[in-house]
Amino acid sequence: MQKAISLLFDAFFLVLLAGAVVTAWQWPFATGLFPLTIAIPVLLVAAAQFARDAFFKGAADEDGEPRERIRDIEVDRSVPTHLVVRRAGTFYLCALGFLASILLIGFKLSVPLFMLFYFRRFSRAGWIVTLILTGLLTGLVLGVFDAVLHVAWPDNLLYHLLGRREL
Repeated sequence: MQKAISLLFDAFFLVLLAGAVVTAWQWPFATGLFPLTIAIPVLLVAAAQFARDAFFKGAADEDGEPRERIRDIEVDRSVPTHLVVRRAGTFYLCALGFLASILLIGFKLSVPLFMLFYFRRFSRAGWIVTLILTGLLTGLVLGVFDAVLHVAWPDNLLYHLLGRREL
């Protein structure tokens, strides 16, 4: 039963990726180049995964019993479930908080503020390391996307409500 579910999962992605390749192939060259550059290698990897799941057996313990696996990562049952749920919840709350911050105050301010928060709260880095890394990464993001690529940043909610467009 587990093998059938795994094969259905693999087949779903094969069909999805094949559809993406066929669709992008019909687009003009400049438009379809990026999707094809991503979809073709991923399609090949998905086909290899399908073949592996279809024709090869999984690993077994010393007793000959199949090991419980999630794809190619062994399941670690030593971490209590409540801790896993708490860590996952923390991750998703941080991600949602970052997105809400982008919506409210904009990307340019959210990146350094979130990095300060993250480095101090989760990595427990000192202030000097935090400020150096935040400055370098913020400079990289803003330098590349703002100064070099001239990305059009979306309006944020706070400045829109105050009648301004940009900080």
